[in-house]
Amino acid sequence: MALYDDLTPLSLAHLSELDLTPDVLAEVAARAGFASIGLRTIPAIPGGTAYPLGTPGERAALRRHLRDAGIGILYIEMIALAAGLRPADHRTALEIGAELGASRLAVSGNDANRAMLADQFAALCDIARPLGIAVDLEFMPFRAVATLADALGVVQAADRPNGHVLIDALHVFRSGTPIAAIAATEARWIGTVQLCDAPATPPTGTAALATEARTARMLPGHGGLGLQDLIAALPDGLPLGLEIPLAGQFPALDPAARTGLMVRTTRDYLRGR
Repeated sequence: MALYDDLTPLSLAHLSELDLTPDVLAEVAARAGFASIGLRTIPAIPGGTAYPLGTPGERAALRRHLRDAGIGILYIEMIALAAGLRPADHRTALEIGAELGASRLAVSGNDANRAMLADQFAALCDIARPLGIAVDLEFMPFRAVATLADALGVVQAADRPNGHVLIDALHVFRSGTPIAAIAATEARWIGTVQLCDAPATPPTGTAALATEARTARMLPGHGGLGLQDLIAALPDGLPLGLEIPLAGQFPALDPAARTGLMVRTTRDYLRGR
């Protein structure tokens, strides 16, 4: 059972403030009280926002910002497993992540061919392992790998020691994944967890689910999801991230105020749940 409390280190997902460049994100997150950040170094969708950090100068500057701010990088994201993906093409992105201190890579699944996805996932794990990076497959109800069962099928078929599933609270409830299924999953298959809240009633249709995930998540305790049951079902010791884009809900607040609110609300929730 997860033993999160109000002192648990928190990681800020880049989606929460995707318009911030990595150096600014690091400074804002550190001031808010985050221990680490995730970086969108690879576009999640074609043409999506990403910061590849492709030059040595960019990476050196970011390492200075991280050191000065006293904050680390938990993971880089987001590779979409799908037909046509060549895992070797992402070796440089993984090497850049390792150079910056990232310990995890987040991926998604965009194809119904589970055998192909498992092969791609295994290849990414094999590239990542010597770099000290684990690979976490995130299931999303608006993508082909939509549920915990889907993700476990891919990760277990790949059967790599650094291959895991990423548990995102919103996707758990919107995909209809039973909490009991999470509790029954061996701890070795679960890598990280991302916390947020949302209304108990989901929007209708895959497009609306995607929009909610990208723009309309809520602070923990401010929605109707069964977060207490989810947390109780998780294995202990998972890195805890927050992926809560708040700009649409709090347009009058700047990023520093929004991230500060995120930390305070989450700490209060974990203290009082």
